[in-house]
Amino acid sequence: MNWQLVSFLGESAFLIPCAVFLYGWLRWRGATDVASHWLFAFSATALLVLISKLAFMGWGIGSARMNFTGFSGHAMMAASILPVLLYLTSPTSRPNVGVLAALAGVLAALAVGVSRLMLGAHSMSEVASGLALGFCVSMPFIMRRGVPRGAMTMVLVSAALATVMILPVGRMAGVTHVWVQQLATFLSGRDRPYERGEWSSLLPCRACTTGTSAHATFAMPHRSE
Repeated sequence: MNWQLVSFLGESAFLIPCAVFLYGWLRWRGATDVASHWLFAFSATALLVLISKLAFMGWGIGSARMNFTGFSGHAMMAASILPVLLYLTSPTSRPNVGVLAALAGVLAALAVGVSRLMLGAHSMSEVASGLALGFCVSMPFIMRRGVPRGAMTMVLVSAALATVMILPVGRMAGVTHVWVQQLATFLSGRDRPYERGEWSSLLPCRACTTGTSAHATFAMPHRSE
């Protein structure tokens, strides 16, 4: 399995345009209330993920015991967008097809979460919490009534997903992570961001010591999302 390609399905550089497409599509179809709900839920969750990353990278605030340095952005993005994106491609007259499409999106999001573990980019706590946040966005949306969907969405979504095959995956991967690192160092005034295994001196010493010893062998690359 090409875990790098699976992981790309959770890249912010790919899914944020999809989120913008979803909002525009809902507004265009006249579902203003649904579009506003989507925009608020997604934006609030994305902001929470960003805050958790800034807190660790800038100030070392996380959980050594749980090996938690911030919610997985890939997992959150995939869980919040992919089930909705695929659900909207199903015809309104076939509710069972809609359920299957949403389930396919859920499975795709879970695969993205697994890919982050297989690539060593995140810990289990970061992936699980990221998925949970994302599903809190997508599941209530899917269960709403009056969500417009149909064949035209299928065409547009297929075109969007087809871009995965032609976009420079290697260049785009991790771009947003670099931006978050730069923002964290700017806000905190540090010359470099905190890295996994480093914890703020504001944390209790016992927790720091425990975290260091418990996770000293947990090696991960610095790039994550």
